[in-house]
Amino acid sequence: MATAKKTAEQKLEELKEKIAKLKTKEKAIKSRASAEERKERTKRLIAIGAEVEHYAGCQITNMESFKKYLEQYGSYIAKTQR
Repeated sequence: MATAKKTAEQKLEELKEKIAKLKTKEKAIKSRASAEERKERTKRLIAIGAEVEHYAGCQITNMESFKKYLEQYGSYIAKTQR
């Protein structure tokens, strides 16, 4: 009788170990996906900034002034993205 219980306990322990390994694997996959999303976002933001400076014909150095411009005209930009 004690042997059967030990076997059940061993099975439970093995399942707990598998669950722990799967959780670790899930965390790693989510981490890689998150890193990839950040990388893509960063690439997109750099490209947008480069295009803004290209079409502005100058380097954007006064960020406050540029923010005010975007506040005023940002809705027009958003409309082009729908």
